[in-house]
Amino acid sequence: MLNRCFPACLAAILILSSVVSSTQETPKQAKKPPAAKTPSKSAEATATPAAPEHKPGAMDADTFAGLEFRSIGPAVASGRVIAFAVNPKNHDEYFVGVAAGGVWKTINSGTTWTPVFDGEGSYSIGWVTLDPNDSSVVWVGTGEANSQRSVGYGDGVYRSDDGG
Repeated sequence: MLNRCFPACLAAILILSSVVSSTQETPKQAKKPPAAKTPSKSAEATATPAAPEHKPGAMDADTFAGLEFRSIGPAVASGRVIAFAVNPKNHDEYFVGVAAGGVWKTINSGTTWTPVFDGEGSYSIGWVTLDPNDSSVVWVGTGEANSQRSVGYGDGVYRSDDGG
């Protein structure tokens, strides 16, 4: 079964790394000297705590409140992206070859993805390219060249004459 969340997973990693870097501790500022007169203990008990200071551009939980994970592309534990083939006449259309996850096509710059290699004999992809003279001709080389713990062998070179 293919997990179809590559762009969403990538976006989540980027978002989480931004959140982590923005929440890391900053050096403590020097304390201001105490005021000449300190409030009485009863005044301290009734005082409302100050709201945390909001820095421009800072991220907090509300920043991501409306985001939800959704399946929009190729990814599995071994779903390393091996090749991109971008249509030179239409940069919104491109193909992605995944080491152990087939070939995926987008026609809207990666907003949605369609698997175009599920019915073929190999799931392991080594290369994807478009014919330089006719972008509707797609060549796919199967079999991953980088030996990993999840590598699969290929069964040849495939050609599509109708854009995948």
